[in-house]
Amino acid sequence: MFERSIKILSGSLKEGKKPSCYGLPGGSKAFLFKEIKKIISPSLIILPTEQNAKALTEDLNRLKLKSLYIPALDVPPLDVSSPLSSSQYRRLKSLYRSLNENFEFIVLTPTSLFHKTIPPEALIEFSITFKKGSEVEYSEIAHRLTAMGFRRIESEPEVGEFSLKGDFLNIVTPDEEVEVYFFGDEVEGLKVNGEEVEEFTLVPLLELPQDRKLLKPIEELYPELAERHLLLGELSGAEKLLPRVFKLVPITEYVGDLKAVVVENEQVRIQGENFLKQVKEGYQLLKREGIPSSKPEEFISEVKPEVLFYIYEKPVKGGIDFGVKPLPSVDEENLKEISKSLSGYRVRLIYQSSTLKEEAEKELKLAGAEVDSEKGISSGGFKFEERKVAWLTESQIQFDVKKQEDISSLEPGELVVHRDYGIGIFQGIVSREIGGKRFDFIEIEYAGGEKLYAPFTQIDRIYKYSGYRGKRPKLDRLGGTSWKNLERKIKASMAKFAQELAQLYKERKTAVGERLSGDPQIIREFERRFPYKLTSDQAKAVKDVYRDMESEKPMDRLLCGDVGFGKTEVAMRAAMKAVTSGKQVAVIAPTTVLADQHYRTFKKRFKGFPVEIEMLSRFRTKKEQKEIIDRLKRGEIDIIIGTHRLVQDDVEFKDLGLLIIDEEHRFGVKTKEKLTKLKSNIDVLYLSATPIPRTLYSALSGFRDISVIETPPPGRRGTKVVVTKYTDEVLKGAIERELNRKGQVFLVHNDISELPLLKEKVLSFFSQAKVEIVHGQMKPSEIEKIMHSFFEGKIDILVSTSIVESGLDVPSANTLIVIGAENFGLSQLYQLKGRVGRGVEKGYCYLLTSPKAKLTPEAVKRLEAMKKLAPLGGGFQLALKDLEIRGAGTLLGPKQSGFVESIGLELYTKLFKEVIEEEKEEEDVKLNLPFEAFIPDDFVEDSREKVKLYSQLASSKEPEEVMKEIERVRGALPDPLVNLFKTMKLKRMAKELGIKEISVSPTGKAIIVFGQETSASPERLVQFVKERGATFTPDRKLYTEVKDLDELLKIVEELKNEESTNSSSSR
Repeated sequence: MFERSIKILSGSLKEGKKPSCYGLPGGSKAFLFKEIKKIISPSLIILPTEQNAKALTEDLNRLKLKSLYIPALDVPPLDVSSPLSSSQYRRLKSLYRSLNENFEFIVLTPTSLFHKTIPPEALIEFSITFKKGSEVEYSEIAHRLTAMGFRRIESEPEVGEFSLKGDFLNIVTPDEEVEVYFFGDEVEGLKVNGEEVEEFTLVPLLELPQDRKLLKPIEELYPELAERHLLLGELSGAEKLLPRVFKLVPITEYVGDLKAVVVENEQVRIQGENFLKQVKEGYQLLKREGIPSSKPEEFISEVKPEVLFYIYEKPVKGGIDFGVKPLPSVDEENLKEISKSLSGYRVRLIYQSSTLKEEAEKELKLAGAEVDSEKGISSGGFKFEERKVAWLTESQIQFDVKKQEDISSLEPGELVVHRDYGIGIFQGIVSREIGGKRFDFIEIEYAGGEKLYAPFTQIDRIYKYSGYRGKRPKLDRLGGTSWKNLERKIKASMAKFAQELAQLYKERKTAVGERLSGDPQIIREFERRFPYKLTSDQAKAVKDVYRDMESEKPMDRLLCGDVGFGKTEVAMRAAMKAVTSGKQVAVIAPTTVLADQHYRTFKKRFKGFPVEIEMLSRFRTKKEQKEIIDRLKRGEIDIIIGTHRLVQDDVEFKDLGLLIIDEEHRFGVKTKEKLTKLKSNIDVLYLSATPIPRTLYSALSGFRDISVIETPPPGRRGTKVVVTKYTDEVLKGAIERELNRKGQVFLVHNDISELPLLKEKVLSFFSQAKVEIVHGQMKPSEIEKIMHSFFEGKIDILVSTSIVESGLDVPSANTLIVIGAENFGLSQLYQLKGRVGRGVEKGYCYLLTSPKAKLTPEAVKRLEAMKKLAPLGGGFQLALKDLEIRGAGTLLGPKQSGFVESIGLELYTKLFKEVIEEEKEEEDVKLNLPFEAFIPDDFVEDSREKVKLYSQLASSKEPEEVMKEIERVRGALPDPLVNLFKTMKLKRMAKELGIKEISVSPTGKAIIVFGQETSASPERLVQFVKERGATFTPDRKLYTEVKDLDELLKIVEELKNEESTNSSSSR
């Protein structure tokens, strides 16, 4: 299949066509490029993300295809923050290589492609080539390196620095340590990363040189900025005026006008558009803040390479299928199974941990595979059956796949709720002929085997059922009254419940607080000192929080983010904004350990700023607590961090402006009540990794603003969850794996009496290990001492209760073992899992169930959910799963939770939103049309794909875009599908006009029935009746004739447009 597909592709390329290809998972794309390199190289390969591009470059070079990855800068031009010097250096290094070496493929993203850069002649001029035996003007070397952005120091240099002592020059770049030995002006010796080399070219660290002569155009306009750049380099912000120094050029000035292969075209297009949008928005922001900058067009290249062909992950209509099968990333669970399937294959194992390498090599050889291993990254594994070749990888670089709506993932046999008929069983899609025309229907089975065939125009009234505790509800009867009675009862009860909720939030919504703008200069400096680049989610959250704080209305924002995804950094920026507005900040955490962790984190982050930070918890003596409380009252403490001790009666603030509450759901009822009093008329920021139903629900229901951080920090490798029964062998193996890689282990058991026995057992396995016990009944000073020792790496294994579930951040502790996992709650397990996998090493979370334990259905569901949500960022989705498993609890109370069980969470949410927003229930528009409107089987065969497309068309605010995408992927649209699109559009417009029903007979006689509150103007209706000879009756029915669907659409469009014209003119 692969060979045949290569011939088809080659033929298409020779004919000048631009075909689409698929069936090339992971690293198998590199094999395709190897086969056709004679036809297409040199060429560009454009991918959506930097991660994708970097991984494919590695794959290409693996097959000896000389390929170059040109990275984008870490921030777009005209961003408020400056690009990191490491990011600038790597981009310039790649660009320099593209000038001086011949590559078969240049790999990059749209962001990299569209970002202009300094001209080649400038890059060559500012680079230095050291070559053994050649001369470099020694007297000028220090000045040249400084102009390139490197800082001279007298001691041992670090990244971005150099030292020059006698005849020895030592430079440290983001990627290399360069040692040059001079004899006069001659380069006598040269080492790069400790190895002797003949030649090395050093490119600038920064795009904008730190050279006074070149900075003259900037100095004339902004002398302070030029001086700042000479002092600070990458942090100066002067790069926003780079076009004043160089006329920037498109990347094609380096690589030439090459043709391109585009991987995942739609995502590439979106990324490109996002880049352009970010640059323009950045410019407007700088303009508003009065920060000097050049214009967007000076940084943006409009180069559009000619496309050779496209590659997609999923099948495309009319595309060329290469038939290579994907292989999942390998781990200890699936290793044996995968190895057996590769008997007789030549396998390339691309690993990152040496432990896995040894295990995998052993299993693959046992299975009869030929193994070749190398450390590195790859786009992912695959199985190439024709050539008996496979790549096995430890991690996958995946393309973003949009999450589909629940209804689109329905499987036959699953429960659904129809808004008009109640709970039934989804049985699939059926086609029926009516009046000689064919239509598709959703088949739902109700009590007594009765069937409902719902037309696809009703898909927006069908909800996937998800209730509590996995209980299966009773099916409703078609034609019965029980469903409608239940709905009325629920809405009446909801209205009362909503009033109670609304009262809680009413005061905050109507309250007028103070605007907290802070000191922009100090805030910018505080942000600048953050050693990492914010993820896009973090940046948005910061923006949301700042906007709330600057508003008159008190902030009431919930910040949801997986453990370790950077919520604390957002909170600390909010704290700095409040403090520089003259306000005090309180950070309250549910445990002493978590409060202590926050205290350490805040102290470290605020170092060097005039901000007084203290902690109030049982880690402080009574005397210390009294002194802290007195200072807090006098306003001498800016940020106070503590447990529930902060809400006790003796604690008073001089001027509290911001309250940060971490994991609110873990506080007791009394603490929550006191918090309610404390938070009136001030800004409140809630932090949560697994929002409990109340916080999540109120956020979704419009009671509270919400920000979500779903993107993991760069370099985070996540945590592997292993669920199995406890045995001594499993325990020993898990600890041994971690100790072998010089890491630390959390060993958790919630029975305090078992902890000494557990410690003894661990020491019998590992007598040299340092093992300590910690639990909540110990003295606070003792807990603090042990926790601190563990944090400093002095303890190898910490045997504890779930006291460690929050707070302790130990990057070198990457294995967590929970014994008796079936006895822990889902949120507890998720918080515990968050203790590991926070560094660059892969984390392991072992959930070990007791050997003789009989697992309840709830426990099984909890453990299953944990396993499924193992990838990074699963915490937020976990909250909804938690709702289903744990029951209503504090969210709804027993009465409301019973209703959720009756109708399912999705429909309950919809009804509740209607009550909260005082929406009138939308009546469905009934359509009885003789025009064939469906998705033909020969166009889309898979029924699940059909449901997805129907759902997208029904729910999309821009169905035209959906249709364009379907056409792009699948080719020309058949008439029934075009009619379906027009029918959906007709229904949408009819709903906006207040039309209840549209019927058209096979002979073209149309009846349009208007509701009581139609928005169509009487004048237009009268005019329409006169013009068309139509009839309008007192019961609000319009009788007319239409020849086809287009004419019907035109009639409704005319009525709608006239209405909007009239209303706009009246304004």
